[in-house]
Amino acid sequence: MMAPDRFDLPTAFVDSPEALAEALPHWFAANLLAVDIECSLTGFHHCVLALLQVATHDRAWLLDPLAIPGLMQPALQAMAAVPWIAHDFSGDGIVFQRIYGVLPVSVMDTMLLARTLGYPQPGLKTMARLKLGIEIPKEEQDSNWMIRPLRESQLRYAARDASLLLPLLRSLADEAEHRRADPAVQESLARLPEEMKRMLHRVRHYQAPQNNPVLDKVRNLGLGEAALEKARRLTELRRRWGNQGDVAAVMELGNRWIVARLEHPPKTREALERCMPNPRFRKARLDALWEILGES
Repeated sequence: MMAPDRFDLPTAFVDSPEALAEALPHWFAANLLAVDIECSLTGFHHCVLALLQVATHDRAWLLDPLAIPGLMQPALQAMAAVPWIAHDFSGDGIVFQRIYGVLPVSVMDTMLLARTLGYPQPGLKTMARLKLGIEIPKEEQDSNWMIRPLRESQLRYAARDASLLLPLLRSLADEAEHRRADPAVQESLARLPEEMKRMLHRVRHYQAPQNNPVLDKVRNLGLGEAALEKARRLTELRRRWGNQGDVAAVMELGNRWIVARLEHPPKTREALERCMPNPRFRKARLDALWEILGES
């Protein structure tokens, strides 16, 4: 257990069937679950779920999908029977739908509620500062959530993101009640249920994008079928390495880098090596990249 501090809650790490079985009765007894996620850095169309954060009013849990992969879908199906609160569920919901085919019976999105009340940039960090008076540190926002063990600072950051959602909802609900006499707010609040319904409909009917910007660029440049096949293999490597927790793969193998290597192929392994400034990434991945780019 991690000790609570201000808005933080006592937090349990769930990485075994026994720990999950202990958590489930608390979720069933709750009338609302705050839910957040952390993913690999490959974007919600391709990412792996790295951590699932769940909070009630008095405690929080961090579920490790990497430790209990076979239990994640039934755990989410059990959770889905209880209403959720989330912040910007349009992205997180796609991850749940794409990977597990599970969505909650209902969800209140505090970002949509904040936007309804007139906040133009209602990100969680902004709303936590404005409504709860706390600063969420940025250091862990884009950290590597696929590494194990996670750092204590990562655990605190992840647990807090979920633990803040119920206090934030209460604060926004109080503001909505206070401003209900305002005709503009009244009209916006009346539209909120339909906005939530449309958002959930989009998530439920999510279809992965069919286009690949790297392939499109290679086609537009007229580089031929061999270059297209290499582009497919390189983008697949980037996705696979990124989902394994190799942040450098996401950072170093950008779309421009891939297209440049295909437009002007390195003639030797040493020439490719000079195009890879990150020494750790170069050492780990040069052979695999040369296997593709060195083909005639």
